[in-house]
Amino acid sequence: MAVENGHSIKSKPTTHLTLPTDLLSLPTHYLNTYKTFVRQNTSRISQIESTLRSLTYLLPTGTASHSPLPSETLHTLLALLTAYHTSLLPSPHPPSPRARYQDWCARQSKVYERCRAMLRTLQYTQLLVEMVAKRAGESVRWRVVVLLEVVKAVLRVAMGRGSGGRMVVETGVGDERGEKRGVGDGEGDATAAAGEAEEGVGWDGMGDAPGGDSEGAGWKMPRTGMRLPVLPVLSNGESVTEFLGKRVIGADEVKSARRLVRRIETVQGQVAELMWILRPVAYALALQRYQGNRRDWRPWALGLAMEVAARQLLKRDVNENVVGGLRGLSGVERDEMKSRGWDVAWWGMRGSFYENVTRTWIQGFAGRLKGKPLLDMVGVVIEDYDYLWGEYYFPTATL
Repeated sequence: MAVENGHSIKSKPTTHLTLPTDLLSLPTHYLNTYKTFVRQNTSRISQIESTLRSLTYLLPTGTASHSPLPSETLHTLLALLTAYHTSLLPSPHPPSPRARYQDWCARQSKVYERCRAMLRTLQYTQLLVEMVAKRAGESVRWRVVVLLEVVKAVLRVAMGRGSGGRMVVETGVGDERGEKRGVGDGEGDATAAAGEAEEGVGWDGMGDAPGGDSEGAGWKMPRTGMRLPVLPVLSNGESVTEFLGKRVIGADEVKSARRLVRRIETVQGQVAELMWILRPVAYALALQRYQGNRRDWRPWALGLAMEVAARQLLKRDVNENVVGGLRGLSGVERDEMKSRGWDVAWWGMRGSFYENVTRTWIQGFAGRLKGKPLLDMVGVVIEDYDYLWGEYYFPTATL
């Protein structure tokens, strides 16, 4: 209350703008409803995603006269949506050894968890970012490519430190749904172990085993000549060997999560891991320097030399410091080293090797398919991807 000229004047109450509580809770309500729908319709959502993903592969990916930006935008958005849907799914019981190790690292270090999420997001969007940057010119494009590779290298170094100085395990873009469903290293190792327990490697009990013949049912024992009956098939079409193989407990299932990947304590091993992380940065910088000449062999030779050297140093470190050498590694470590070995094959699709050698073969093969029923469509798809492999950096990037 205020006083003016001896008269009291009542002050007007201050009014505040308020929104209905129901209106503010609408976004959260809709989001929770959507999450529930995804969890209750996992198989249906997976089928829709698989169908849409197959359609994106058939869309024109780009030519000299048509930009691949629209199709890549759709593919990137679908990949991000799939990753979000996968994050809503419950973890399998029991989870794969790789998933257990990743979860343990995330619990031990929030930095590891955040860096892993950022790295996956960059891997999903890096090609789209390069396409957008290319519209501003080649110099801008290569600066963006180098920047992305530097950021990813920093994230991997942080992941290595967050895991306690261990090897950086790449989960691979697009593998999250398989991990959530328990399709991982442990299940594969268990099935393989069950298969090796049989006399005939790879025999599932449904046909003639090695050493048998097709005249009688079952497997004929070589010494006595007696025949063992064929193992029955379950109602879902699964053989007994497959059923039991999924329930075999392997060494990786028994180990604690922190023991699935060893710490790298030697200088040789640390140099190998650091060289493997920095290889994409060095290769991108070399391509930026010689961007005017695609057929120059120097960037390609530098990148390949660093990758092969890192792999050989890591193998030597394992042979010298792990009991049993490569056989003494866990399934998670063996799979990671096997994946890095397959990455070397991608050098046949990169840089000067692709321009001087591979591209001629691919274009010749696509040309021979032209004018032939059905095969002509395959040739068009190959030509579209040939444009991507030749014009952009990230379609053949493995890290």
